[in-house]
Amino acid sequence: MSSKDRKIGPALAAFEASVPVLLGYVTIGFGFGLLAVNSGYPAWFALAMSVFVFAGAAQYIGIGLFVAGASIPEIAIITLVANIRHAVYGLSLIEPFAAHPRIRPYLVFALTDETYALISSVDDEKRRDGRFLLFVSAFDQLYWVVGTALGALAGALIPYRIEGLGFALTAMFIVLGVEQALKVKKAFPFLIAAAATVGAKFLVGDRLTIVVGLAAAILFTIPFARRGGGDAQHR
Repeated sequence: MSSKDRKIGPALAAFEASVPVLLGYVTIGFGFGLLAVNSGYPAWFALAMSVFVFAGAAQYIGIGLFVAGASIPEIAIITLVANIRHAVYGLSLIEPFAAHPRIRPYLVFALTDETYALISSVDDEKRRDGRFLLFVSAFDQLYWVVGTALGALAGALIPYRIEGLGFALTAMFIVLGVEQALKVKKAFPFLIAAAATVGAKFLVGDRLTIVVGLAAAILFTIPFARRGGGDAQHR
């Protein structure tokens, strides 16, 4: 660590580094707590999810799936797809995490997009410091839990349901989809995903639409991805 970091200690250094996450997580966590209570779940349930699951967007997805009565296979597959990017994050952090076996399980559990971004942006000396890694991870989860608690409390105190909160997740994924489309600049994968979802809805009904649609989209896009990779190699 730098002389400044040694002077202030790893906890304060981690807090200073995580302030931007504090602002975002308290706000988004508040929305999750409010959504959970507004969907009919008790405040303690929302808080427990943020303590024992801590999965960000996947928690929003989970509430929507619970309300829709999704099956366990649907929940498992959708959660896996939504968080598969974490496998890539983990691969780049194998070495610093492996150096701290006692806290490694928690570091893996608490690894989110924002925590990964923070750890990736610091120098190698901080990245190898187990105390800094632990404090960054713990602070980020604390922000999310505090936001959830505030949102759940607000939801419990409001005497009426707030309509339209459930659409927040749909809106978020619409934005993410548009961003991906603009980045990829290829319409084919998105058309396949849309066609697979609509086709699955008519063929198997609402309960299995997500699972069948997702499987069909993956099967149809694998050959496309392989051809794309081959073309890239020939170019």
